[in-house]
Amino acid sequence: MSKSYSLEEMMDAPLPSIAYQKRLMYRTNYSEVTTLYRQLNYYIFDEELTLPIIEVAPRCRQYWGICYGAHEKKRYKRSLCKIRLMDKWFCKQWLITTLAHEMCHQYQWDIIGEKRIEEGKDRLMSHGPSFFLFRDRLAEYGIPLKTSHRQKHWLKYQNIFKC
Repeated sequence: MSKSYSLEEMMDAPLPSIAYQKRLMYRTNYSEVTTLYRQLNYYIFDEELTLPIIEVAPRCRQYWGICYGAHEKKRYKRSLCKIRLMDKWFCKQWLITTLAHEMCHQYQWDIIGEKRIEEGKDRLMSHGPSFFLFRDRLAEYGIPLKTSHRQKHWLKYQNIFKC
């Protein structure tokens, strides 16, 4: 049986060598992503989010992760969102940071979106003020919340907070 690590332990773990990271050697799978999702939901989002459809895809060349918002007519089973993540990563820290980013979008769409619908407005998924509601809580666990994460800056500085 493998040991379960806390979010702080995973984010504080030493990074692999740059050569290892450049080859995108860290591989994830659906099981690991859903476990990380549940941890983030518990510690950061107070279990307000419902597990969406999660896809771990081998061919995501243009993005690390993406959150799709569905409208009422095309409602997904569990949530109004679907999260798709790449299966190859620099390291586990990068995966956690990206998943947290997409979960903030899910919160915007599922939770804040419901309130906006009641007010007669459309749902929203953006990098505006509502996206950054959980920035401080994520920072407590060593997870930065940024609008985008660039590969070049990550490898240059090897520090999540500088990327």
